[in-house]
Amino acid sequence: MKIKSKSFLIPLFTIAFPIILQDFLSSFVNMLDTIMVGQLGAVDIAAVGLGNQLFFVMSLGVYGIASGGQIFIAQYWGRKDIKNINKTTGMMLKLALCFTVLFASVSILFPEFCLSIYSKDIEVIRRGAQYLRVVAPSYLFFGINVSFAASCRNTEHLKLPAVATITSVFVNALLNYLLIFGVNIGGVQVIKAHGIIGAAVATVISRIVEAFIVVGGAYARKYVIAAPIKNFFGADKGFIKKYLKISLPVLLNELLWGSGISMQSSIFAHSGTLVIASFNIMNSISNLVYPICLGCGNATAIIIGKTIGEGRLEDAKSLARKQCGFIAAMAFFLGFLIMPLAKLMPFVFKVEAEVISMATVFIIIRGLMFSFDAFNMTSVVGVFRSGGDTLFALFMDVGFMWLLSLPLGWLAVLVWHLPYWAIYLCILTEPICKSIVGIIRLLSNKWLRRL
Repeated sequence: MKIKSKSFLIPLFTIAFPIILQDFLSSFVNMLDTIMVGQLGAVDIAAVGLGNQLFFVMSLGVYGIASGGQIFIAQYWGRKDIKNINKTTGMMLKLALCFTVLFASVSILFPEFCLSIYSKDIEVIRRGAQYLRVVAPSYLFFGINVSFAASCRNTEHLKLPAVATITSVFVNALLNYLLIFGVNIGGVQVIKAHGIIGAAVATVISRIVEAFIVVGGAYARKYVIAAPIKNFFGADKGFIKKYLKISLPVLLNELLWGSGISMQSSIFAHSGTLVIASFNIMNSISNLVYPICLGCGNATAIIIGKTIGEGRLEDAKSLARKQCGFIAAMAFFLGFLIMPLAKLMPFVFKVEAEVISMATVFIIIRGLMFSFDAFNMTSVVGVFRSGGDTLFALFMDVGFMWLLSLPLGWLAVLVWHLPYWAIYLCILTEPICKSIVGIIRLLSNKWLRRL
């Protein structure tokens, strides 16, 4: 069946919209977190930003587990193989819980050691450790939510994960305001101000709410993934071997990529507390726009995985090229949308003028690179992984990062002593090189295989 030139946009945006809304609201609340914590000063911005680096690495591992699972679920859903969908969901849950328990334990027991990897500022490490110990229990609920949400999305139940996230982000925003700043009524302190500890407590509660809605909602509505618990543990050795063969490269991919992104923060932290504060502000603002590309990329994975599962391989090849090209072009224009947002920073962040100035430069550079980032995300997550080409996706996603951009970044800060913007340009050699290799692989069609 030949795909018309623009017909692919309808299913793309139909699937992408709930994901975009979910990711946008999550990013928006993260920005609100940064704004609220920003009222406390640059040290607390840096402390929370670095405290969240361990969560970031953990979350990428959980997303890697879910991404590996959804490769199978999307293709099984195309064949309506409910039994194997449930087996895959069970595998994701077991792996995600083991992973999150490990990271939560490390965060509670050794927070100072973890944060010392990123910064040598004693006060930042002290404040970040306080935050990390309180926020760590939220990791377990995050793992449960991501696993169930991935299964929902790839069986085309998109609304429930979106509702769960929307509810949790509003709960998080409200609790952040109440617990960070406290509440005084008529001169009587009703709720004590807890600063960044309040932000951590708000995160834990909101993660519990999100997991409760997505799991409880799936069972209440009797979705295909809401199977008896015993069905999650029915995988035989053959299934486990096939699952691990495809999923382990994805998990390794996410861990190495997430560690690399986290290492970027370490590079900037070694440039100074003001630099890492401005870098965190830039990320919180640019992430308001990036969910559009992220949602389209995840929608691409669902569409192409299902198309391959239905046996329409030529359609899958055509969709992959059209959607990668469209999302990259869209991101080019979206990149210019975040630049005017830099004008608002002096009104929402109580930080030094130098921090605002550096964050503005970061935002401009980030906007110009959006197209490369969007293509890489869509090709790796949306196309190569959904086609089962996980080993190449691993090479493409982390090879240039660890062998090129991170060494250049460390040289720039420790040896060459370059200014912050030049350090950022060294790091950005990665997405440019990845895009070139990704285009070659996409056009070769070697990424496509049925599982």
